[in-house]
Amino acid sequence: MIRLNQARVPPTAEHGHMEPDRSPALPTVERLSRPQAIDRIRKILAALQTEERCACAIASRYGFFCRGFEELSDTEFRRRISWIAKKRPRATREELEGLVSQYHLGKQQATGAAVCCDVETREHCACDGWNSFDNRTLEEQCLKLTGRQVRIG
Repeated sequence: MIRLNQARVPPTAEHGHMEPDRSPALPTVERLSRPQAIDRIRKILAALQTEERCACAIASRYGFFCRGFEELSDTEFRRRISWIAKKRPRATREELEGLVSQYHLGKQQATGAAVCCDVETREHCACDGWNSFDNRTLEEQCLKLTGRQVRIG
């Protein structure tokens, strides 16, 4: 009998034929707005900060995201926080980073900000906060911090 217009059944292993190709699915890329991507990163940073260390200090300590204070030379760090460093000329870098962490954590508490990136976006003390990152960088950081690939736009 001739079978016309019928779907052909692919061969299976139980019938002694080859298995169809079962390649892993391509990773899905989620579309997010810039605020949504920032919120994903913010939640991770907020979860990692402590009562003594703001997100900048955590990023610096573990070398992820923007690398926090680590990205600044001692001279540049002292220049950016000159209003703290001038009053403590003999303070070590570690002591100054601790003071900046306390400043950021205090500002976060006073303003309701989740992380210091939120504070810095408004105040531009040590950096430009979220404005420091283009969309491509935020996409890369979402992948590194969440394991999920996103596209902003």
